[in-house]
Amino acid sequence: MAGTVHEAVNARFGSLVTEQLIDIRRGNDQVAADFARDVRPGGSPKIEADGSSHCPDGSFAHKDAWVDCVILEVSHSQKRQDLPFLADDYILGSDGRTQVVIGIDLEYRREKGKEARVTVWRPTYIEEDWGAVLETAETETGIFRAADGSLVDGERILRIGLKDFGHWPECLRIDDIPGEITISFSQLYEIAQGAEAWAERKDRGRREIKQENCPKRKMARSPPEQLTEPDEKRFKVAEEEVERQRSDKDGDYIPE
Repeated sequence: MAGTVHEAVNARFGSLVTEQLIDIRRGNDQVAADFARDVRPGGSPKIEADGSSHCPDGSFAHKDAWVDCVILEVSHSQKRQDLPFLADDYILGSDGRTQVVIGIDLEYRREKGKEARVTVWRPTYIEEDWGAVLETAETETGIFRAADGSLVDGERILRIGLKDFGHWPECLRIDDIPGEITISFSQLYEIAQGAEAWAERKDRGRREIKQENCPKRKMARSPPEQLTEPDEKRFKVAEEEVERQRSDKDGDYIPE
């Protein structure tokens, strides 16, 4: 069931981002519209960097970006401790080109309740004696569903700048790109609730189908056609005749 919930959360979150990108494309700000027109979902690509390899649940980036700049990871309680290290791998592995990693953490164990939270990581540079050091910083975190299943901080907004979908110098003048994607905690709550309800329906449907035990008959697969020995002889004679005719024709050709 966890895999089904992940797929549903990722799909709905991606739809919210895409819908707002379309709105920006249709807006009056030409700079933002042109940039948004080139932002595309990357799906779940395999990302390899610094010896690590991961497939995020979802990703977005401007077409000129070298890496996936906005990454989504959906996790459950048993994998909660992995999220910060995944964000670290994405951000450090891209040398800071990945701008935002969003982690959605859902509690699945009934005895632990239904708490759900969202956390955001971004690249940051820390000044040391020898220069700036790139690190991964947790910039925002919050619970949007309490253990009893109720909504928390519904008006709180998760913000993704339009410029976060690209990176300098691949996307020139990236800091001048206006606009943002906003997703409220209420929307995150609806995503989680809807994904879990959909997963439960699918799981119940699979169980009921098994119980029905309807008589079934699969289509018969025809065995691959094989040439018999007489067939092979006929084909060989035909090929020899074609080759003879070709040779005769070439022999009749007299250059001027």
